[in-house]
Amino acid sequence: MKKIRPTILAGPNPSSGAARCWNIASVSEEEGEIVLYGDVVSQQPVDWWTGEPEPGLFITPEGFMQDLETVRGKSKVTVKLNSCGGDLYTGIAIHNAIKALGAHVDVVVEGIAASAASVIMCAGDTVQVYPGSLVMIHEPACTVVDYCNIDDLKQIIKMLNAGIDAAAEVYAAKTGTEIDKLKAMMHKETWMTGKQAIENGFADELLTGAGPDMKMIGKDVLMVAGVRHDVKGLHIPDGLHIPSVSAAAKAAEIKSPGNAGAQTEGGTKTMFNTTAELRAAEPQLVEQIEAAAVSDAVTNERARLQAIDEIAASVGDAEMVQEAKYGKTACTAEQLAFRAMKKHAQLGTSFLQASAADNAASGAQQVQAAASKGDEDKPLTKEQRMAQGRADAKAAMNKKEG
Repeated sequence: MKKIRPTILAGPNPSSGAARCWNIASVSEEEGEIVLYGDVVSQQPVDWWTGEPEPGLFITPEGFMQDLETVRGKSKVTVKLNSCGGDLYTGIAIHNAIKALGAHVDVVVEGIAASAASVIMCAGDTVQVYPGSLVMIHEPACTVVDYCNIDDLKQIIKMLNAGIDAAAEVYAAKTGTEIDKLKAMMHKETWMTGKQAIENGFADELLTGAGPDMKMIGKDVLMVAGVRHDVKGLHIPDGLHIPSVSAAAKAAEIKSPGNAGAQTEGGTKTMFNTTAELRAAEPQLVEQIEAAAVSDAVTNERARLQAIDEIAASVGDAEMVQEAKYGKTACTAEQLAFRAMKKHAQLGTSFLQASAADNAASGAQQVQAAASKGDEDKPLTKEQRMAQGRADAKAAMNKKEG
């Protein structure tokens, strides 16, 4: 097994087709601004099928260090942050790079700073939050897809413990809190509102106003300030009181013909008669729904192909497997297994029928076993004499009756 080695800065410079999902700008001679919205990843995700960059907002080290030169030498830099985190080591690298600018850094949590994004947040000399901002810290995790022995697993545990230690040191430098207490907070996956972040030392100033618009869509999507965050696997506590709507409820805002302009509690809702009208009115929402649908479809297709590969050897028919994967009658692994069982059953029946036909054609059923030499001289047993008597009586009766 290839040994797992965490890489802080990974991947080549971004290709011409890879969008840089951040903005680093010189505001004035003395001030600069960095806007970081989206997931923290080690490199630009690409589509498994086409190799093209996947749509979405991603904070990556690809090109970030070069762009950071735009604000190097400024006396003040403002970082606007809205991210649910992602790759810890990328977050640590960005944190260190911002600290190394030597400027006074103000971080404004415009939405959420969770996981690796909370590490980036701690680069601020001053961290500003809204009452509705969210900050979350937790222990790092990793996905392992490989054959592992005990030593490999011990190495993974060491890597995760190193990540916990590194993040805790960053938090301690910002908050002044003891390492053990911070590790306990990380272990519990601690969520904080803006006010709670200040109370725990992660933030310094509470901004006026309600702050970012925030709502849960379904179970796994958190919309913050118009940005879609995938929170699958996280445990957002009910105490945060985040408004929740289902995807169906979100779609229900599109009303049926005849109700346009109807007054409802909270104001007027608009009717869209066509998809084009919806796309024109809510382009970001449509894009997010479409991106989620495409992502789910790709995930399901990969799982289908992987499941077929796992049973391909037992099927024993390469053409059948290929048809199941990509043919006109493409199917799931379960359907392929049923097809294989049906084919094997048909082959077994055909074999038995062919064997019976060959046996009949050969006349083998007419051949009787020859008596062994000397058997005719042996006296019959009592059972044999009784059987012979019954056979003779039956033959005589049949002859009498014609």
